[in-house]
Amino acid sequence: MSPLLAVAALSARMLAEVARGSGYRAIALDLFGDRDTRRAAEAWFPIGETARLAIDGEALIDALRRSRAAGAEAWVAGSGFDGCPELLAAGAEVLPLAGNTAEVVARVRDPALFFGRLAALGIPHPETRSDCPPSPFGWLRKNAASSGGWGVWRARPDDDADAGSRVYYQRIAAGVPMSALFVADGRRSRLLGVNRQTVRPLGERPFVFRGCIGPVRVAPVVLSALETMLDALAAEFGLRGLNGLDFMLDDEEIRVIELNPRPPATIALYRHALAGGLLRVHVEASLSGRLPGPELLAGSERPRGFETLFAKRACEVGARASDALAQRTWCHDLPASGTRIARGEPLCTVSAVGDTVAEVEAQLLRRRQQIPFLMEQVDERSSEGARLRALEYQ
Repeated sequence: MSPLLAVAALSARMLAEVARGSGYRAIALDLFGDRDTRRAAEAWFPIGETARLAIDGEALIDALRRSRAAGAEAWVAGSGFDGCPELLAAGAEVLPLAGNTAEVVARVRDPALFFGRLAALGIPHPETRSDCPPSPFGWLRKNAASSGGWGVWRARPDDDADAGSRVYYQRIAAGVPMSALFVADGRRSRLLGVNRQTVRPLGERPFVFRGCIGPVRVAPVVLSALETMLDALAAEFGLRGLNGLDFMLDDEEIRVIELNPRPPATIALYRHALAGGLLRVHVEASLSGRLPGPELLAGSERPRGFETLFAKRACEVGARASDALAQRTWCHDLPASGTRIARGEPLCTVSAVGDTVAEVEAQLLRRRQQIPFLMEQVDERSSEGARLRALEYQ
């Protein structure tokens, strides 16, 4: 029988699917319990409320104990733990953690320490400071405990000057938002792919992560610079397993924005890129210090893309709407019938694959546009139809 892993995140669907594609059985721990998450997993345990969009520590520990009792050998942490290294430490006492330790995550998510080490290593990054600049135009206020752009705001003159160690200010950098997916063994790294991020406003938040397309081609000098940076970061912080580096690319100039010390969302683009599967590579690099061979280079995959859609108004998803989404193989993070979605919460994710980045972009646009159309197939005279008229996305 295949080994059993627990995968925990705000949404664990992708981790569960990648685990299954890597020869593991998975127990999914997340906030949503979407249809495809439960389909990919042996079991699902809730670890928080969707309204808070945060992992509950007691629920996590209880779920890990239940996973251990079910035979799970280890657990993998995804999104939602970036600002909570104490949860990683507590969870690691229940079940072995495959990935970066709590100590590593705490160092990476400490703005003063992280950007200080970037400067010492000679790694370019936007100007960063702990206090609000006297003239805040062109600056962002960021919370290091958040992810996906949820804690990013435009800096304002009336910002609290003493907002705490998790808050920092960063000058807006020119260029295209990009990311690099890599795996590390604590000393070295292997670049798996470079991706272009889709970042757009959501409500009052100016830079919310919506999705990614990759792999994308970049100049050889950019690849070489990234590989040098990733090796330096792996050795400096003792990074293990799959990680993601966010950066701005302006022509051939790189400026590092942040490091995600966990399997990032871009694993969705590379699930078939490596023999044995991505999560097996993650576990082996984390627990055994083994990296994939150098022949497995970035660019081996056709470009793929995904984008998350967010509800524009509060709504409830009925059975027909849930089924309509589930019938599309390119639709993911499927809300179950009866799911209540608040304004600004994730509705679903669409994906695409093509021969070129432009083809992927066009497919994603068409599929985004189909979501409201699918919702309109419900009889408007029914109570479900009335609910779904509010089911718009942004």
